[in-house]
Amino acid sequence: MALCKNCGQQLPENANACPYCGTFVNGQNAPQAAQPVEQQAPQQNYQQNYQQAPQQGYVPQQGYAQPYVTPDMDVQQSKGIAWLSYMGLLFLIPMFVRRQSDYTRFHVKQGVTLFAVELAYGVTYSILMAIINAIFPGHYTYSYLYYLPSYYVHSSVYNVFSFLLGLGYIFFLVVAIIGIVNAATGKRKELPLIGKIPWLATLLDKTVYKQ
Repeated sequence: MALCKNCGQQLPENANACPYCGTFVNGQNAPQAAQPVEQQAPQQNYQQNYQQAPQQGYVPQQGYAQPYVTPDMDVQQSKGIAWLSYMGLLFLIPMFVRRQSDYTRFHVKQGVTLFAVELAYGVTYSILMAIINAIFPGHYTYSYLYYLPSYYVHSSVYNVFSFLLGLGYIFFLVVAIIGIVNAATGKRKELPLIGKIPWLATLLDKTVYKQ
């Protein structure tokens, strides 16, 4: 009775190779196709783990993989355009150009709030000054210049209110400069007083930035 030198199993009579492990009786190596399954397992496991492991610097998303942007990277990429949020209607540029940027969204919300409050203040200013001018009317004064025969002079009360209410525009200018500096230097800070108004930011989240 002959036994296989490799696995120890009994060999059939006149067998040239072991039917269990493929080892030739004369000592030759078994063909590559007859190698044990365990030798192929490490390579298969490596390929499976490689496919399942996420690539560093990327987040899993549907479709093509998008590069993962850290908050610091977002600030560096967006601060060059985020400051436009405080330049009146120019807030529309960062609003749509950097729509996916969380840093830009923050400053756009601040800039839109500033623009809306300043617009409301301007309308209120015009209405109040018209009422004051109606209550305390001015008068026309004759001019010796031939191209300006007469001009309107407001009352003293009108001039006082015009000066006091005009200080509000200086406040808006200072606040806008603060916002521009914050956005251009990578700071995420709310504007004084105006930044605490939440309803416009909420409206933008429900409309423009709705996911």
